[in-house]
Amino acid sequence: MKHEFKIENAVIHLIGAPGTGKYTIASEMTRLADIRLVDNHLINNPLFSLIRQDGMTKLPPRVWQNVRMIWSAVADTMVHICPPEFSFVLTNALFENDADDLRHMRNMRNVAQQRKGLYVPVRLLISDADEHRRRITSPSREQRMKETDLAAAARYAGKEILKTGLPEELTLDVAGISAVDAARRILSHAAKLR
Repeated sequence: MKHEFKIENAVIHLIGAPGTGKYTIASEMTRLADIRLVDNHLINNPLFSLIRQDGMTKLPPRVWQNVRMIWSAVADTMVHICPPEFSFVLTNALFENDADDLRHMRNMRNVAQQRKGLYVPVRLLISDADEHRRRITSPSREQRMKETDLAAAARYAGKEILKTGLPEELTLDVAGISAVDAARRILSHAAKLR
């Protein structure tokens, strides 16, 4: 299959609040480039399905310890098993002033460095509060065991998305743009860094 973008040995990390469209944008990226999607719910949902996650109930802290173990196995696979030309798009909700979130971002950057590849953090913002409320309460989110509580949109509005401070970082406001347009902008940015 011929792709619009040629991206090799890159880890593109989509970082944004729940409901910003990380998974949808990442899915478009896999159509535009030969890139593997590692969605946070690919990691979370094996555990969420065991505890009946409904998208509204607060999760027990221990589940996050177990999620970290799965991420560790994924990272090890990316570094030691995947071919060096493979590229990945990761999705996570990571916030400023959260030590665990900063640690996770650094771990994913370390994966790229161990692969001798490019790490591209992408901060996804959504400036339109109405659009964010519509997205976060979408029925399709519930099917994927994602947070769907309407109050979550307001709660996340006051939280700043993690800033990596890296020169490769891209910040993109996704309000009012299509997922495919966002995907193209991200892939164009990554391609220019090579």
